[in-house]
Amino acid sequence: MSVLLSTINGSSLVLEMNRPESMNAMSSELANSLLSAVLNAGKNEKIRAIIISGAGDKAFCAGTDLKERRHLNPDQKWEQSRSLFHLNEAIRNSSLPVIAAINGWCLGGGFELALYCDLRIATPESKFGWPEMTLGAYPGGGGAVMLPRIIGQAKAKELFFTARRIEAIEALDLGIINAIASKDQLMNKAQEFVNGIETTSPLGLAAIKKSINDGADIPFDEAVKVDQMMRRPLESTEDYSEGLLAHFEKRRAIFKGK
Repeated sequence: MSVLLSTINGSSLVLEMNRPESMNAMSSELANSLLSAVLNAGKNEKIRAIIISGAGDKAFCAGTDLKERRHLNPDQKWEQSRSLFHLNEAIRNSSLPVIAAINGWCLGGGFELALYCDLRIATPESKFGWPEMTLGAYPGGGGAVMLPRIIGQAKAKELFFTARRIEAIEALDLGIINAIASKDQLMNKAQEFVNGIETTSPLGLAAIKKSINDGADIPFDEAVKVDQMMRRPLESTEDYSEGLLAHFEKRRAIFKGK
C-alpha cells in the first residue's frame, strides 16, 4: 500500500498522506514521497496549486514516526529529521501555492509541515501541539523557525515551553490557520482557495510568494530590494500583456505562465 495517494483535481494536485493506522505519522518514506511529489508538481504547467491532506478521520499528521525513530541511532535520527526539513524547504521554495487541509490531530512534524504550507484550513476538531517537548528534544523540521514568524515570539515560546495543545478556534485567532471548515466541507474550502488562485498569473503568484517569504524577516530596505527584483521582470511577460488586454475587454484573462 502506498504511503502517499496522489490525484489531480482540475488544476490542483491533491496529496493524501496514507498511513491512517498510525495517524499518518511522518516516516522517512512518507517525507521523501511528499518531497518527490512537490518537486515534480513544480514542473507541471497544468498544476496551479497543491493540497496536502491526511487519510482517515482522526489526523492530518500526528508527527514524526516514533516507532521508526526508537530503533535509530543518533545519526539516523538526525537523517529522519532532515527528510522532513528538506520537504518543508521544498514547499517553501515551490513556485506553487501549497494548501494544508488539516483534518484532526496536527502535531510535531505534522504541525511543522502545515506551517510551511502557504495556506491552512482545519476542521473544528483539529488540535495542534508539540509533543516532542515532552520527549527530551524539540521539533527538527524547522517549526522553531517558522512558528514565531507567523504568530510572534511570545506566543510561540508559550506553545513550545508548555507543550500545550490548542484547538482550531485558538489556532485561527493566533493566525496559524486561515479558515475552519467542517470535515465534509474541508476539501471544498481548499478548492475555493484554488479557484481564486486560478484567476491569478502563475508568474505573478510565484514572484509574490518569494517576495513575501524572503522579505518577511530582513530589514525594510533590503525587503524592498527583493520586492522590486521580483516585480520588475513581470513587466515584459506575455501574461501581463494578456491581463491588461483582458481587463479592457472585460473578460477573464487566460494566463500561460509566460
